[in-house]
Amino acid sequence: MLLSTVLFAAAAYANLTWRSIGPAVSGGRVTSVAGTPQDDQLYYIGSAGGGVWKSANGGATWEPVFEKQPVAAIGAVAIDPTNARIVWAGTGESNPRNDVSYGDGLYKSTDGGRSWRRVGLAGVWSISRIAIDPKDPRHVVVGAFGDPFKDSPDRGVFVTFDGGASWSKSLYVSPSSGASDVAMNPQDPRVVYAGMWHFRRLPWTFTSGGPDDGLYKSTDGGRSWHKLTGNGMPSGLTGRIGLAIAPSRPNRVFALIEAKGGILWRTDDAGNHWAMTSSDTLVDQRPFYFSHIAVDPKNPNHVYAVSEMLAESTDGGRKFKEIAKGVHVDYHAIWIDPTNSKRVMVGEDGGYALTNDLKHWSFSRNLTIGQVYHVGLSDENPYAVCAAFQDNGGFCGPTNSLDSEGILDRHWTDVVGGDGEWTVPDPGNPRYVFADLEDGALTVFDRTTQVSRFIRPYDAYPGSFLGPFDLSVVPYRFNWDSPVAFAPWASSSGRGGGYAGGGGGSVAWFGGNVVFQSSDRGETWAPISPDLTRDVKAHQVPSGGPLAKDVSGAEYSDTILDIEGSPLRRGEIWAGTDDGYVQVTSDASTGSAQLAHWRNVTPPETPEYARIETVAPSPLVPSTTYVVADNHRMGDYAPYIFVTRDGGSTWTKIVNGLPPNQYARTVRPDSRNPYLLYAGTENGLWISFDGGAHWESFKINLPTVSVRDIRIQPQFNDLVIGTHGRDVWVFDDLGSIQQLGNAERAGAMLFAPRTSYEYHDHSNDLGNYTRFAGENPSRGAIIDFYQSAPQRSAPELQILDAAGHLLRTVKGTHKVNGKEEPFIPNKSGINRYVWNFTEDPPLKWYGAAKEEYQGPTAGPLVVPGTYTARIALNGQTLQQSFTVASDPRDSWTQTEYLAGYAYARKYATIYGKIDEALNNLDAMKKSLAAAASSPRATAALRAQVAGAQAQWSDVFAAFTADYHNDEDSIQRSGSLRESVPRTGFAGTQLPPTAAQLDYGRRFDAAYNVAVAKYNAYVASLRPLQAALQQAGLKAVEGAKPVTP
Repeated sequence: MLLSTVLFAAAAYANLTWRSIGPAVSGGRVTSVAGTPQDDQLYYIGSAGGGVWKSANGGATWEPVFEKQPVAAIGAVAIDPTNARIVWAGTGESNPRNDVSYGDGLYKSTDGGRSWRRVGLAGVWSISRIAIDPKDPRHVVVGAFGDPFKDSPDRGVFVTFDGGASWSKSLYVSPSSGASDVAMNPQDPRVVYAGMWHFRRLPWTFTSGGPDDGLYKSTDGGRSWHKLTGNGMPSGLTGRIGLAIAPSRPNRVFALIEAKGGILWRTDDAGNHWAMTSSDTLVDQRPFYFSHIAVDPKNPNHVYAVSEMLAESTDGGRKFKEIAKGVHVDYHAIWIDPTNSKRVMVGEDGGYALTNDLKHWSFSRNLTIGQVYHVGLSDENPYAVCAAFQDNGGFCGPTNSLDSEGILDRHWTDVVGGDGEWTVPDPGNPRYVFADLEDGALTVFDRTTQVSRFIRPYDAYPGSFLGPFDLSVVPYRFNWDSPVAFAPWASSSGRGGGYAGGGGGSVAWFGGNVVFQSSDRGETWAPISPDLTRDVKAHQVPSGGPLAKDVSGAEYSDTILDIEGSPLRRGEIWAGTDDGYVQVTSDASTGSAQLAHWRNVTPPETPEYARIETVAPSPLVPSTTYVVADNHRMGDYAPYIFVTRDGGSTWTKIVNGLPPNQYARTVRPDSRNPYLLYAGTENGLWISFDGGAHWESFKINLPTVSVRDIRIQPQFNDLVIGTHGRDVWVFDDLGSIQQLGNAERAGAMLFAPRTSYEYHDHSNDLGNYTRFAGENPSRGAIIDFYQSAPQRSAPELQILDAAGHLLRTVKGTHKVNGKEEPFIPNKSGINRYVWNFTEDPPLKWYGAAKEEYQGPTAGPLVVPGTYTARIALNGQTLQQSFTVASDPRDSWTQTEYLAGYAYARKYATIYGKIDEALNNLDAMKKSLAAAASSPRATAALRAQVAGAQAQWSDVFAAFTADYHNDEDSIQRSGSLRESVPRTGFAGTQLPPTAAQLDYGRRFDAAYNVAVAKYNAYVASLRPLQAALQQAGLKAVEGAKPVTP
């Protein structure tokens, strides 16, 4: 029985952690880059959804330094030109594409990014630029782009003269126009230029450019402004403006201006007169998304255009050519070292790139800032996760690489290009992955042959000869983010996932404005629904304007966003549209292409035109479905999550505890506890233990990030999330979370461990530590227990085999970062220990020259079978049995496992016996030395002691060569301890070979001789023991026989 109420949940699971698995290979959108001539190894980058990152070693490695702040979207980063420990971060991205995210003002760090303090502009949605006075860093000018979805007074240009203690909004033209860029004269910081830009985004279109836009200039450091018009400036409406001042000739200013009849303008007299120098679209391919320009600090004719491609001009902006080919596309940021103009850093949709000579660019994919739209999971062992990324395609990779170096970029396979949206393994055969990129470009990828095939149901793309931009005249419409799903019902063959058998595939669904169905892996498709959208023709015309159209597909509307079948009712399919409808059918047939009967069951409180991002039928409770509606593109940032418990007839809004101004992105019911829910919002992950009546943060160690998708892998019971800014994260084994209510009421609980697998790790990686390595799950059996309060002494865990034999006792402490920590955690709430499948190690020889030479830290690996975990909590002994299974790649029989284990167990015992003898010999040596030096010892007694000491050396040498350093073994041969057969308790479970068995027999003979020699020596000490007693001296300690 699972109880629905949890009293102190957040504290209860605070000891558990999420793990980041990457991949870094996917890259992610970098919106701002910053370096400094004060330290040529120091760089910062700002990302669209992953916060601020810092490198102190020239980009070899990076660390996130902003992940504990309340927002993750960054628009601008700047380093104080006089003190590199002072860093400014403007939050909220100012490249307002369809996935843009908001900020909450301006932040400042005075300790190199370790800590941050918000210094103002809290109401500003996004910040485009931070300009710091190089002569007086207390003087800072900030460009605030503002909210792209609605009018707001929190936009314009802000200025401070006291380092951020106070601000004034010195340039403001309208509630819909913000600052697109700011440029400060480095020689005379009183001169500042600013571009003002009207931009408004709706779900189905956007407008760029308005009557209040234009270029402004200040000559008093940003206190006052005047608009620059005429004298060569473009007439009529203007849109986004990008600015750059030539540092070596500051009267030369370049302005990228979105306008009719031109792209790049230049003035050589500080703005008094202007001339258009270029109308080449290479310079600014999509003004609303790019519009950045930069000038070489040493050469006023050397200009960089930062657009879809990185381009340069060497003639003052007249002609441009593409450079940095092969890096990535869609550039958004550039920084040039003011003292060395050959050192350049750029930011783009794939991350960042660096050059020190303007010829060779390093494009290191070592940042985990990937912007995931959706994730899909396979049912393999270990299971794969597939994730689709903004402008970085889709990748499939392992959640456990079985590589001791971690989950590396080379473990991921690229399954689709472009803007990846959905990547879902076929549940009937995970060899095949259904993956789509923007605008419904659906493919199926074969992970074995690595061949991809387009399988779009309607093969005519907007903008092509057969597919006009105007969607109102085509039969089918597809969203930028067209959904893929599979029927969850078992077929007659018993296979799950709607498997159709034969040479076909699972029953798949794909969303356009109708639901398409295929049972032959996309060879053929048929609609099984009518148009499920509002079908507003006015929302289907080309987007953009009034200056230029921009029809990438990102604004396509009146389409389906999510599809999911009920796991409990065959034929029940749910669909959510991007224009606010929730639709359901109960009579869909996976065996025919007939239209099903659909009902519009949209929750009454759903805002008109809200995006139905998630429809999630419960896998446990019939007639129960959860829905997320996202209305932020209409300027409404409230969360909307609904539940129906009667198939859509009535709905309840369930948002209590969620931040009121943080829109929801996704929801997922738990697969084992009907009261448990997970929700992703724009800046976090949330959990409910009572069916959505109350929510609380489930962040734990997660960074602040937009959570776009949540999935549960049923076999492993793992929670997997796709984040739009920090890639993919995994929470291993939800069992303790699912049982938390029962545990709280009991006061103490040992949770039933899931089946654990004895995987074999291997690595071909030689340790390239400049790359990112995702975290594998801990190797072993996860053992979770709950206690309402810490025990007076650290708990002790025991592992027993099926016969009740004690194999492992875990207790005591060890050092973690120089601090003694208990092996078994002892905190209130849920504690986790991972048993690594080994028995207790053999006895150590404490007299070894080095700690690492004292002996093995673990005993033999156990064989597959049933085991029991036992722990005493709150005065009661609790135990749970669980299964240890073999590595699924292994083909060994249980007999072979047992043979390998017996060999390992035998020599682990012998190793302990040898160390027992050595510990005894050390004690004897110390006692003999004390007796020899005692003033009470007679000459005769000393002679007896000397004889014993001489024999001691011979016995000691029979057991060990006593190596003191690693390569002593190549200078003198080892003895018995150095020759113990290690096969079996050195990490392998293979049975011994004939040669190993022969070696063991020969070793056994030598061991028996050494033990006999030792025991004879102990026996020979009896007369000496009597003499010592007679002299009133202590007996020889450790003089005990050893049983072979």
